[in-house]
Amino acid sequence: MKKYDFDQPIDRHASCCIKTDFVPCREVLPMWVADMDFPVADEIVEALILRSRHPIFGYSYLPDGLFQAFVAWHERRHGIAYDPARIIPYYSVVSAIRLVLSALTEPDAAVTIMTPVYMQFRPSIEAVGRTVIENPLIENKGIYEIDFADLDRCLARSAVLLLCSPHNPVCRVWTREELGRIAVMCERHGVILLADEIHSDLIMPGYQNIPFMSLGNKVSSFSVTLLSATKTFNLAQTGMAFIITGNREYEIKIRRLMDSLHLGAQNVFAAVAVQAAYEHGADWLDQVLAYVHQNERLVRERMAKTTPKIVLSPLEGTYLLWLDCRALGVAMTTFFEKEAKIYGDDGGLFGPGGEGHYRLNIAASRPVVIEMLDRLEKAYQIHQS
Repeated sequence: MKKYDFDQPIDRHASCCIKTDFVPCREVLPMWVADMDFPVADEIVEALILRSRHPIFGYSYLPDGLFQAFVAWHERRHGIAYDPARIIPYYSVVSAIRLVLSALTEPDAAVTIMTPVYMQFRPSIEAVGRTVIENPLIENKGIYEIDFADLDRCLARSAVLLLCSPHNPVCRVWTREELGRIAVMCERHGVILLADEIHSDLIMPGYQNIPFMSLGNKVSSFSVTLLSATKTFNLAQTGMAFIITGNREYEIKIRRLMDSLHLGAQNVFAAVAVQAAYEHGADWLDQVLAYVHQNERLVRERMAKTTPKIVLSPLEGTYLLWLDCRALGVAMTTFFEKEAKIYGDDGGLFGPGGEGHYRLNIAASRPVVIEMLDRLEKAYQIHQS
């Protein structure tokens, strides 16, 4: 097994990199967009090189091996057996949200989201003419829980619950009990559960991802799950996601709309990269998770000593830290971007409940994380003097 060196920073400038090139200035540390600053697994690169040596990149179909690799991966890692014949390949999870809502709901249908939540949820819902109902999460000292009483009231008025599992940005990995209570409510109110599980492979030690469709055949009959290898294997721009439902009527409607818009074709290199990732990427991912976990421990231990007024939510899943900075009494963009010279994501972007918070991506080399902590401590000391 190869041991990857994630300590070595990689200069991403001049590679059309959004993370490094769309920042206010070169002096800020870019720790925002949710991709990793780690090299991908060697097997992915080798598979792409091998395919590129064939001189024709014409029309192609998705090989059975891709779907077999996807199914085998999820059975090994998550204990769920998806039917390869029922998997709908698509471009991206965000695009799939819009496709599924358009296919399965009527205009002006209400969709519940748990806020604060991934910033693309609201615009995806509104872009297809559906309305948003907010179910605010309950926060206590950085720990978030679902307000089930309010969720029940929201679902009584909704056609869909758009669930982020694991949750971005509050880092929660929902338990089987929590997902079971959600399922009971969705069934009672006749609500479709649309689960964005794109971060489901990025789980920290001590936690377990529970695929929503693993709760049983009845649950899978009113749910649609969205999955992708992009977050897992740092393949954000490859352009491949997967839509899965246990409801045959849902599947037919989704495929029909997709086909009507001519959206079924996939990039030949995306298929090669994703198949190689699912077949050979386990060792690489295990090393990534261990490295991110150590980054998180480093950040947590040092910030407890040097920036005690900033509260970190427990990192259960994803590689994105959620910081409660309300006690600082200063605007997030001022403190992080102007004073600390760190570029992350203002919590206000994630909707109600995100104000006074900041999201930082720690899927970065340790020297970069240490530099971030140095800058954070220096800016913090100015406000405490």
